[in-house]
Amino acid sequence: MGAVDQTGGGGDPSARDGGVETRASGAFVVMDALRCVLAVTVAFAHAWYLLIADYSGQATTIASAGYFLAGFAHASVILFFVLSGYWIAKSVDRRMTAGWAWTGYGIDRLARLLVVVLPAFAIGGILDAIGLYGLESSTHTGATDTYVLNNNLAERLGWQTLLGNILFLQSIAVAPFGTNGPLWSLAYEFWFYIWFPALWVSWRRRRPSLLLATLFLAWIVPNMLVGFACWLCGAALFWVTHRSGRQSLQPLRRLWLIGAGIPFLGTLIYSRLLGLDGTELPLAFTFAVLLYTLLRIDLSAPRWLRPFARYGAQASFSLYVLHFPIIAFAAALLLDDKRLPATGANIALVVAVLAATILISALFARHTERHTARVRAFFSDARPARI
Repeated sequence: MGAVDQTGGGGDPSARDGGVETRASGAFVVMDALRCVLAVTVAFAHAWYLLIADYSGQATTIASAGYFLAGFAHASVILFFVLSGYWIAKSVDRRMTAGWAWTGYGIDRLARLLVVVLPAFAIGGILDAIGLYGLESSTHTGATDTYVLNNNLAERLGWQTLLGNILFLQSIAVAPFGTNGPLWSLAYEFWFYIWFPALWVSWRRRRPSLLLATLFLAWIVPNMLVGFACWLCGAALFWVTHRSGRQSLQPLRRLWLIGAGIPFLGTLIYSRLLGLDGTELPLAFTFAVLLYTLLRIDLSAPRWLRPFARYGAQASFSLYVLHFPIIAFAAALLLDDKRLPATGANIALVVAVLAATILISALFARHTERHTARVRAFFSDARPARI
């Protein structure tokens, strides 16, 4: 799950102007709230797998619900790819209209990513080092045998791995840094940010961009093509909504929502019950269709949804890149050599750890994501270079 912001420069999602933008502002609030939901779902799944023992065949109703919900982590990343594709395509289209320059676009994307990622690497590395060398915790040494953290952590804390992660090569040339396995999707996102405009610029100018050469990474990691196809569903969503202009589905809008929601929910549940392999693209496509419907029905978002949308717009990226080392460190403090049974008290403990992680990430975002525009402005004097 990567970093997206609706306008390329951040800002309140409800403060957009212009005909279609104003009409779709309610849908934008929903989309931002979905970013919150997806990031929290991923964080919950990792808190569950780090703290709660594997399913043994019997569980209470609430425990069964926890095991079930924890299985949506990877699907959440796929859905976030779709949202990312929409907003980045929107940003690229705007830059194309104004006059494309790779320098400005690169500053925009790198500022958005590195303002959050670099301090997250520092905090995560410190927590991981304390957990591994100071506490010698069963979580960090792999003794709890959870599938989300069963690697040689010492090797993943080396400077070569850190450098590879800074260059967005995790899961491609190096492992994700420290305990932070979820960063694999950040590398995917970064290269999608390169591939999409490289393809678009090449098509618009009728000559290939040199950055098309980075597509060779998909030969190293073929799964990147699957992720990119899902991401392109979001880009296609922008293109379709942009071309259709003010066309509205206002009449019978509840029927439109039901008609778009049932295939999406069916695909989502199917992918959860039978495994996600092979269902990523149908899941992304049906989600894009649902988002298209939301963007076309003149939706008025309820007020209670706005705090979730605000968190999604301002802190979901921070939550995604920081949650795993925080939760792993909490597990180091809470566990002995085994994970906990799925009792009511232990499930409440998972929720408490998750809530603390969400709050810590919000504070982290105030000192990182909140200053993205300032960092962009600092570097924006760089001379545009065309490739």
